[in-house]
Amino acid sequence: MTMLWVDTETDEEARTLDRGMWEIVGSERSDGMFVARAAGPAPEDGEFWYDALNRIKNDPNRRYAMARRHLPLPAAWSEMAVSLRMKIRKARKEKTGYGTELRELHQLAAMNSYAGYGHIQRVPYARLTALDLSYDCVGCNRLPLLGVTDRKWMLELWGEAADHSTASELYEDMLAADINRTKADEQQEQGERTERLFANLSREADTEKPSTAPPEKKRRGLSGWLLGR
Repeated sequence: MTMLWVDTETDEEARTLDRGMWEIVGSERSDGMFVARAAGPAPEDGEFWYDALNRIKNDPNRRYAMARRHLPLPAAWSEMAVSLRMKIRKARKEKTGYGTELRELHQLAAMNSYAGYGHIQRVPYARLTALDLSYDCVGCNRLPLLGVTDRKWMLELWGEAADHSTASELYEDMLAADINRTKADEQQEQGERTERLFANLSREADTEKPSTAPPEKKRRGLSGWLLGR
């Protein structure tokens, strides 16, 4: 079973998952042409995940589950938020409770405020979920994933927060360490890619190099020996 970002518990697991998705891999096609590409996000039944999601967008549960499988891609955060809003609106219309969904929407937005894509995918999900990102701690006014209506619902249910911040500000030192770590990892990975490139070029040059063996000396026949040719 393929590991998802929401399954990651260590820095190395998050790094391995990200490299598996975006590491450029070269291969030779049957026609001899060399191609290089990254695997990209895992498909959904052979289809690009966002195209597949559009087919089920009216089902908030399936939409939520599929988007969650593709965290922390930027569109996945947004799609999870949309699915939670669909559930909340339905509950409000039916005059039933929606505190659990609203709390999850806030948690999602708070985690999303830790870092943008480029760094957050290298941070294990388990570490982010362990942070204190409660409403009283982080508020809602400065969380980019939330809209005006989201904040209105939170004020109605929970009142005014003691403070409004972001995960990146509350855990500034941890974020700085994560950014330094990911930059160091990327430099190492770039060096590895360069080494592989030169190794491949060297192998190709050796394959194409003409033979340097001296030409075979033509043996003289009897007439040549007699005539000195």
